[in-house]
Amino acid sequence: MTELNLNYIKKEKKFMKYIVYVSQAAKPFSKDELSRLLEHSRKRNKLDEITGLLIYRFKEDFNRGNFVQVLEGPSAAIDDVWNRISNDQRHHTIVVIEEDTLENRMFADWSMGFRNIDQTDLRNFEGFSDLGTDAFWNKVNPENANSALELLKSFYDGT
Repeated sequence: MTELNLNYIKKEKKFMKYIVYVSQAAKPFSKDELSRLLEHSRKRNKLDEITGLLIYRFKEDFNRGNFVQVLEGPSAAIDDVWNRISNDQRHHTIVVIEEDTLENRMFADWSMGFRNIDQTDLRNFEGFSDLGTDAFWNKVNPENANSALELLKSFYDGT
């Protein structure tokens, strides 16, 4: 196939964008605050054709809440939601782990899946088993946090 034909095929397929990031909550989230965040996000995501998963972990030793999230959908919608997320004062130390395009959604059934996790949920995910610790935040970057997407998918797949 020629390069021109490949470019045409790519334009005809409806590629979506996805982004995976981690962040620290500005303060620990209560169950009610998480519930309100999810209710608002699910409504907005449904309208914007965005799907994904948010996980939250509160680490008592550090009195710190942390988020890991994947969002997927139309490129313009992801760019818009990312602008809102990156300016949201409820969290900080936002690190993008992965960003790319895909043909088929990974979380098609969830406008925003959610899981409030603990240490046992993380034990098999190298690079994330210490989520919420200073050691995690000292080393997190896209090059060494490649298991983020597998971690998120594990909750969707039920494994």
